[in-house]
Amino acid sequence: MKKLLLAAVILLTAGSSSAAQTNLQFVLRTLEIHPRNQALLRWADDLEARSKGQLTITFQHGVTNYPGSRIPAAVAEGVYDLGAPGWWHLALFAPGFSISSLPMFYGQDIQDLQRVLDGGLSEALHERLEQALRVRVLGGYLDLGFGHTFTTVKPVKAHADLLGLNIRVPGGTADLARYLVFGATPRRIAVRHLASALRRKLVGGLLGTHNFVADAALWEAGVRHGFLDNQVFYYYTPIINRARWEGLRDNERVWLTESWAVALNEMRQLMADRQDRSRAAAARHGMQFVEVPAGQRQRMRKTLMEEQGAVAKALKIDPKLIDLAQSLLSSKLR
Repeated sequence: MKKLLLAAVILLTAGSSSAAQTNLQFVLRTLEIHPRNQALLRWADDLEARSKGQLTITFQHGVTNYPGSRIPAAVAEGVYDLGAPGWWHLALFAPGFSISSLPMFYGQDIQDLQRVLDGGLSEALHERLEQALRVRVLGGYLDLGFGHTFTTVKPVKAHADLLGLNIRVPGGTADLARYLVFGATPRRIAVRHLASALRRKLVGGLLGTHNFVADAALWEAGVRHGFLDNQVFYYYTPIINRARWEGLRDNERVWLTESWAVALNEMRQLMADRQDRSRAAAARHGMQFVEVPAGQRQRMRKTLMEEQGAVAKALKIDPKLIDLAQSLLSSKLR
């Protein structure tokens, strides 16, 4: 009799353990080899270990049924549980996420950018996003890296060397305005057509990250030079469908947020290391780089600031966010 009772208890316990397991679907437009995907896989392993297998993540890598700009809405609508959209896509729903592209952030060092965002700006952005979409922000932003100017035939050693060049930009008012101030002509070209445009000399360069250049092996399309001016920094923010979040058990919510907070520095470092390796790969293929001195970046930032009011208005960024960011930037200088 005791053996039968023990067997029943074991079966019931096993059944409840299985029923308690929760799986979340994470959508990503980028392929599994992308640094964002790799960083998130590392976090998912930590989450599974922390929850002892009770909370797991299934990644949908390289999805094509939604464009990147629709991923935030897909998560909000419950098509997927989780996502980590780029700020350029989140800005379509909460315009404040365009703030990192404003002139006041041009040429800043990463440590200064982190102090500003961690000093309260990112929390203010999270509040606006959660008001705009039925999502919950899971935790701190994930770095992608700096965007720089890369060119083909003409080496750029100073901003004046950009005069007259056609430069491919990802898009956006701030990118366009920046290159117009540089004296260059910004062009919008789809990624799938970029290598061809470079070979045919329709453009003489592009705005992108080291990883973007390396993943596409753009040195094969003639890219030879990098002008490293810390032009704009790209970020991702993790979001979860609000109804899905509210339906999780308390311990599951704790596992999600705590695991993200614990893994965040490691994920950021993984992303930074990937950018460094991409730069090294480009150098091995003959690319040369000019690291723009801080003083030169500061002078150009001052020039760009003359356009900030118009750019911010066009991007519909809340002036209160701009005031907060400027206050945090000023405080880090004191």
